[in-house]
Amino acid sequence: MAAASVGDCLSGAWSLFKKNAFTHVVCTLLVMVVSSVSAGLLAGPMLVGYLRLIEREDRGEPVQIGDVFRGFDDFVPALVAGLISSLVVSLGFMLCVIPGLLILALPAVALQLVARGERDGVAAFTEAWRTVTGHLGSACVCAVVLGIVGSLGFVLCWVGALVTLPVAMIGQYYMARQLLGDAPAPIAPF
Repeated sequence: MAAASVGDCLSGAWSLFKKNAFTHVVCTLLVMVVSSVSAGLLAGPMLVGYLRLIEREDRGEPVQIGDVFRGFDDFVPALVAGLISSLVVSLGFMLCVIPGLLILALPAVALQLVARGERDGVAAFTEAWRTVTGHLGSACVCAVVLGIVGSLGFVLCWVGALVTLPVAMIGQYYMARQLLGDAPAPIAPF
C-alpha cells in the first residue's frame, strides 16, 4: 500500500483523457445515465467496466465505447462492493460529514479491486476498507480534490462537466491504483 498523490492522479488523468477524449466523455455519460435510470443499482458494474476500459487504455491497448459494459461480466461482486462501500460512505456523511469525507475513496478502491479480478464483493469492500483507513489522510485529500475537480464543470452551465467528470473518474482510477500499491505507468508531462 502506498499514499495517493493528488498531482500524479490529476496529471495522469489529464494525459489519458487527452489521448481519447471522445470515448471518455461518452463512457462517462453512459455510466451516469445507466446509474441514474437504475437508481444507482447499476453504478457498480458500470464503474467496474469503465475502470477496466481505463486500465486497458493505460496499458496502450485499443478500447471501444462498448467496453464500459464489461463490468457486467462480474455483476454480483461489482454490485455488492459498490453498494456496501457507497452505503458506508453515506452513513459517514450522516455522522457529521467528516467521517464521510475521510472514507470518500472507499467506493473507488473497492470497485478497482473488483475490476482487477476480485470475485467477492464483501472481500473487495474489506480490502478497500483496510487500504483506505491505512492511508486516511492522502486518500481523503485526493478523493476530495477529485470530487471538486469533477464538480467544477457544472459551474459553466454543465458544459464543462463533459471534461471535468471524466478527468475526475480517471483520476480515481489512478488514486485507487496508488493506494493499492500498483505503480501506474509513467505519466507523461502536460
